Amino acid sequence: MASSYHSTIPITALHDTYGQPVTALAFDPVSDSLWTGTNSGTVVALHTVQGLRGVSFPVGGGLAVKQLSIGDNYVRALGTAGEGVGSWAKGGMNKWYFRYVVFVCTVHRRSPPLAVTAMSGSTFSPNLVAAATSTPEIVLLNSMTGSVLRQASVPSHITNLQFSHSTLLSASADGYVRAHDPRTGVRGENSDGSVHAHSSGVQDLQATGNFFFTIGWSLRRGHEFPDPLVKVYDLRNMRPLPPIPFSDGPAFIDLLPKHSSSLVVTSAQGLVNVVDVSDFSKASGFYQLETTSYVTSTAVSSNGSYLAFGDAVGAIHLLTAADESSEPFFNGFEGQPIEWADVPEPLPEMNWTDSTPLNSIGMPHYNNLLLSSWTPRFLSPFATAYPSPAKIPPQILSTMKINDNVAYAPLPKELRGWRNRVVVSNTRDQGRFRSGKGRREDDVELDHLTLGDNIDEVPRIYRKVEIEYSKFGVEDFDFGFYNKTAYSGLETHILNSYTNPILQVMHYSIPIRKLAKSHITTNCPREHCLLCELGFVVRMLEDAHGTNCQSSNFCKTVGVLAQAQNQLELIDYGREPTEVDYAHMIQSFHRFLIDHLSSEGNSFPHNPIIFHNPAFPSSSAFQADTHTNAHTTIHSPAAAPVTQLLGIDGKNIIVCSACKAVREKENMTHVIDMIYPRKPLVNEPPPQTSFPDILRASLIRQMTHKATCQTCKEFSVFSSRRSIPTSDLPPILAVNANVYNEDNLRYWLDSRSRRFLSPMVEVRGEVDGIDDVETVVYELRAIVCQIMTKAKHSHLVAIIKIPEAESQPNLKSPWFLFNDFVVRNISEEEALCFPSTWKVPAVLHLEREDVRSRLDFSGLPDELDPSILSRDTSISVNRDKSLVKHECLRFEELPKPGTQVAIDAEFVSMQQEETEYRSDGTKRVIRPARLSLARVSVLRGDGPKEGVPFIDDHIHTSEVIVDYLTEFSGIKFGDLDPHLSRHTLTPLKLVYKKLRLLVDRGCIFIGHGLSKDFRIINIFVPPEQVIDTVDLYFLRSRQRRLSLRFLSWFVLGENIQTDTHDSIEDARSALRLYKAYHEFEAEKTFDDKLEELYRAGKQHVGIACTVFSLVLRDRFLSRT
Repeated sequence: MASSYHSTIPITALHDTYGQPVTALAFDPVSDSLWTGTNSGTVVALHTVQGLRGVSFPVGGGLAVKQLSIGDNYVRALGTAGEGVGSWAKGGMNKWYFRYVVFVCTVHRRSPPLAVTAMSGSTFSPNLVAAATSTPEIVLLNSMTGSVLRQASVPSHITNLQFSHSTLLSASADGYVRAHDPRTGVRGENSDGSVHAHSSGVQDLQATGNFFFTIGWSLRRGHEFPDPLVKVYDLRNMRPLPPIPFSDGPAFIDLLPKHSSSLVVTSAQGLVNVVDVSDFSKASGFYQLETTSYVTSTAVSSNGSYLAFGDAVGAIHLLTAADESSEPFFNGFEGQPIEWADVPEPLPEMNWTDSTPLNSIGMPHYNNLLLSSWTPRFLSPFATAYPSPAKIPPQILSTMKINDNVAYAPLPKELRGWRNRVVVSNTRDQGRFRSGKGRREDDVELDHLTLGDNIDEVPRIYRKVEIEYSKFGVEDFDFGFYNKTAYSGLETHILNSYTNPILQVMHYSIPIRKLAKSHITTNCPREHCLLCELGFVVRMLEDAHGTNCQSSNFCKTVGVLAQAQNQLELIDYGREPTEVDYAHMIQSFHRFLIDHLSSEGNSFPHNPIIFHNPAFPSSSAFQADTHTNAHTTIHSPAAAPVTQLLGIDGKNIIVCSACKAVREKENMTHVIDMIYPRKPLVNEPPPQTSFPDILRASLIRQMTHKATCQTCKEFSVFSSRRSIPTSDLPPILAVNANVYNEDNLRYWLDSRSRRFLSPMVEVRGEVDGIDDVETVVYELRAIVCQIMTKAKHSHLVAIIKIPEAESQPNLKSPWFLFNDFVVRNISEEEALCFPSTWKVPAVLHLEREDVRSRLDFSGLPDELDPSILSRDTSISVNRDKSLVKHECLRFEELPKPGTQVAIDAEFVSMQQEETEYRSDGTKRVIRPARLSLARVSVLRGDGPKEGVPFIDDHIHTSEVIVDYLTEFSGIKFGDLDPHLSRHTLTPLKLVYKKLRLLVDRGCIFIGHGLSKDFRIINIFVPPEQVIDTVDLYFLRSRQRRLSLRFLSWFVLGENIQTDTHDSIEDARSALRLYKAYHEFEAEKTFDDKLEELYRAGKQHVGIACTVFSLVLRDRFLSRT
């Protein structure tokens, strides 16, 4: 085997078939196979380096495969859902499946299965495998049968398990690695059998001989950050050895077989390092994978000749050390024959005639007892049998008569009133729908129950609200019931929707709103830009005037950036853990967002001066220099606009207590973390506990630490504090409340004598350790709070003082509560109070009163460049000019207010709908399908080129597409890939800007079913700018809307959508229907035409049903 690796052709079988992340990999030790786990919970065998697809089977739970372990004759797998760990034969037959169920003796029943969180990749002795549960416990299983041999509790949830030669190592969520002896009941070997490897959790663990290696996370500035080291420990004494540096951030570690001292370290970005841990003097091998996404799994073959790396788009990249002239076998040899899946027996042929009875179609023959044939073997001795049907009362049996095998009897008087009674389900579980069929019994105003009832109960308007789905989709949900104000709420059924409160805070901060709106008019080069997406959300909320909105594009960008930088935890709606600390999450996101807004809006050295702050003359933190002498001062360009508004540019004064040496260090931050007073000693005066005092102490941030002084060379105590004059304080103070325990929350809770928060706060700075005589007044503008129920389920709300509401006399106050899509006006007293522990502060925004009128936004651009409608932009490498059907607008064609355009869009599915089917036959949508814009076509609505498209863009997406919906969208595999697409392919942001420009210039949009299109595109178009043919050709008395295909056939005499949908064809048909509507109106025949339409539609449906039945019969006959 060669000493270095080289890349070979990647395996794309899963990318072509599934198109989803490869979450687990393992080489078969005895055959030329690579076993893979997919994001949907399926294990798939790929044979040879060509990736021939073989056996596949699910692991249970429907979520990603977390871990794979392959032996001579078994495949063990564990899913992320944690339903259990199982063992399968290589042909796909399940041998055993272990679910951890606790038997509760007090009620004679079993509790639901607990999650299995980890399993060992190898066995201890031939028949012992370890698993960890969420109890938390370690369970030792018989590897042949899956039965429990031993179990023992552990102090923390386990994330990784590994057997060494005589020890079981467990890595936990608390960052500890613990050693256990499997021979003595899995108890710790001794009191020193643990080591704190990482402060915020262990990500991966490997062991060989007397050493083990770990990678994990640490906490930095309140959020998790990957340790840039692979830590090495001696298993014999649990002592650390010199770590292995890896600056790119290790995500996976693997041992190299036959080289026990060699380690393969891989980053999420695809950097691979093969390093000899026993001798750092040897040159390390570095390799960069050619992946367009990020690495999700790794594996090493049994002899180390192949390294496999799965990525997020379903491709498997291979590095090999084998000689190119040798046979390309994973393990260096051909191995055992491949075991393929069993082929089902073909169905018997039947001679079908018109007289063949249907009962001649036989049922399958079963050799074993069916599961539906319940016997006592399947029932627990404590299980309760389903109640038998109620017996017919004897007074009915006594008068019963039988006629033609039908029994009937009169209903006795004593039983009248009980006939046909059924149990009615709780209507509280039903949503409020505009169709009017799901009204709740508690149909009262939400704000009738406020703080005056019971301070320990969460008031109704603060409780978590969820969207319900009727058969008409989310558009039927009555959002208007929850918001009767002129200020729009945000919907919740999307990934990362926990960020909604921060978005509302940013929107109603006028300076930040202006910056975001200005940024979307610039030529921003970033494909994923939070400041752009914030600007689009701000415009949408401005235009909506109380109509509910959703921030799907913003939340998707948050997910992309957070996953790329590993800085935030992603929260998927409907799949969040039961106990989520949303206060910590929103504060981490708050800092993450503002830092990104600052860097994305920084156009150095061309930043406009918004606030003439003496704190930013040099902008030293932003790559600018200041040259000062006795006579002149040359000021460098301004800092980023967001930094001018929120930046706290101070100096840290550090003093050595031994020699009194003073050192100054520049310090820039955008967010203040509140620091609460510690408990005073007996001889100390009580600390100041008012909000202004704690805020100022957090701003100055006086701290002590120990270090070696560079002046006196002594190890001494240093004191540090921030020095910032009052005049340098920013126009907006962004504050993280940092309330993480009951002691901190106690400062905020109201008492009879005081309230912690006040509308105005006086703040003063400090210069060289002396209080500044000048003070400034900040006004409290917004609070983000975590609402905590007694069941420990939490969510977030925003309480905001809206600038536009300050001049309205008919309101309680300018303060409004934003509980996702619930928006209510509340009093200032209710906004600032904290009556009980159910309301926990998280984020505060304050605005400086004396500089509000001095902010200068005149240097910001405020109009989109209309030339983007005249430029033909495409990122497709292989665009076929013969497929280009649009002509860009000329300058004289640029739209003016009232210009008519026809529009249609096509979509692909990024997430399938999840539906719950109940035992009574009804169903409930748990998670709606998530669609993404794939193509949009906009046509000229009038003029000499009427009907000619000027926009026909396919939209590039880096996400995994679950279903192209080709039958309804016309989009096929490769159409949205820059390397494969032959169409005009553009980024989503550019297409959004084009549509945003058309809306801003007052265009009238003509189309069919536009409300759903605009909703998925995530843009709000004022109703007066929308003409929807689905509403033009509609009779309310018929309660049925007509399809575009039927209208085109009947009104225009055209057959459209024959094979697939085409957005240009659909938009042109909608435009012609609109023109036809005007012709009918001019002839005063439209009402008669509409009645004729519905009569023909009713007849057409009947004919279609008959034709459909005949087609089904013909298909059935052809198959038999």
